Amino acid sequence: MITKGYLEGEPLRIGGEAQLLLDDALVEDRMFLRRVLYKTVKYEHNPILTRTRPWEGDSVQAPLVVWDPERERYRMWYTCTNQSNYFGGGLVYYLAHAESEDGFHWEKPLMDQFPVGPHRRTNVVYTGAHADPKSNKRIFAPGLVFHDTEEKDPQKRFKMIGLDGRPNPKHGGEVNTEPNLICSPDGLHWTLQGNKSILDHHSDCANLVVYDPAAKRWLLYCRPPMYSSGLDEWSTRRHHRRRVAVMVSYDFVHWSYPRTVLYADEDARDLPDIDHITVFRRGSHFIMLYAAMDGGGRARWNAKLASSTDGVHWERFHTRENFIPSGADGAWDAGILPCGAAVPSGDKLLLYYSGVNMGQHEFLSSQSECRSGGGVAIMAKDRFVAQRAGDQTGYLLSREILIEGNTLRLNMAAEHIAFCRGCVRVSVCRHPPIGEHADYYFQEKGYTYRYEGFGFDDCIPLECDNLSAKVSWKEKDLSALQGKPAYLRFEIRNADLFSFSITKE
Repeated sequence: MITKGYLEGEPLRIGGEAQLLLDDALVEDRMFLRRVLYKTVKYEHNPILTRTRPWEGDSVQAPLVVWDPERERYRMWYTCTNQSNYFGGGLVYYLAHAESEDGFHWEKPLMDQFPVGPHRRTNVVYTGAHADPKSNKRIFAPGLVFHDTEEKDPQKRFKMIGLDGRPNPKHGGEVNTEPNLICSPDGLHWTLQGNKSILDHHSDCANLVVYDPAAKRWLLYCRPPMYSSGLDEWSTRRHHRRRVAVMVSYDFVHWSYPRTVLYADEDARDLPDIDHITVFRRGSHFIMLYAAMDGGGRARWNAKLASSTDGVHWERFHTRENFIPSGADGAWDAGILPCGAAVPSGDKLLLYYSGVNMGQHEFLSSQSECRSGGGVAIMAKDRFVAQRAGDQTGYLLSREILIEGNTLRLNMAAEHIAFCRGCVRVSVCRHPPIGEHADYYFQEKGYTYRYEGFGFDDCIPLECDNLSAKVSWKEKDLSALQGKPAYLRFEIRNADLFSFSITKE
């Protein structure tokens, strides 16, 4: 990743976390490689979330899932909807809870907390703090639920940012629905926090917050209040605020003004509207799954991938192909909206999503024909994008890094077919000081400036499919280079390379 310090000669300090090779952030140079999007595989028994209880309204959607180590169970918070109440009164969007031992089969435990109509015991856990005093309409839409392990107050262990109602302090009798912080000690009993909204703007998307450990700050993703057209969407019949903005906080109390970080491309490679998104961190990167759609057409959602090392500067995958495959036309998940962070499960990641059989503009006019629910897609851990080489050997040179561990591990997959065995080898290199390049060239006969004992011929070839393959050299150990700056040069043939890490094990 090109930073001011890197440009001025400092090697990157990457620690022991996985360095994902899904964009150019960790790549100094590459040759005869192509980036390949690794699409996820949908669970064969989807949907895993459907409307099964009468109090769940017209439909259920937006499964937000975390693993709870204290309960040793997966826990889900999902949205129940009553579209028929939107222009009337009563519950419109509200939150329910479910649990699972494996992340695929879900139970909906009943509680006495929120009766709905004649049903005294339900699995509803939050309906919003304030109803509109005129219509009694309640709207609550969560963006993400997370367990804050750094929180010292036990009443705030679980957090979510959601669209929740508050009385308008300047206009009596009105309730504004805006992004707010809601907290809970157990994920079941939720309380609206503070005396004002985080943002006094109806950010009608999946508002969510992610922690940036490098900068020690929180990033809150929302809709931008400022946009290019400045027009009233209701008069133009075209939604023009489907972009992504970010707010920053260092204390989770005071937030910066939203700044737009993602909008439609000028070359129309992507669909023009960016609707609901989810952002989470894996290793070196922030990962964004965003729902792209054409708001001028039938508005069907497509789940796509973007990446960033700072959560602000985003790169969409260059082909713009779907990361979670959309269902066939008419299927319950023909349109897909990603939901929540990736959930680790052994050597896999589980990605939960909302599915709907039609586009937004279609179901607004044909609600009776709408079918929706929640699904899960499965992927091998951190295999978002591969740097792939075929029969022609490919090469990748990493950014210059500081060696702070003794073991190099690769997330890789080598192909083995008749008369062809894929493999990866690694050489550890250095650069000469400016003014000595000619001396190094003649001394090493044009070869790369490798550390002695760490060349390609010294490396034991890796011919495996492994999430954490250990790289070894014949006579040297990486501990010999502790504290030294180095480039990693990868030689790849008939294999995929996803990430590397340098650990202290």
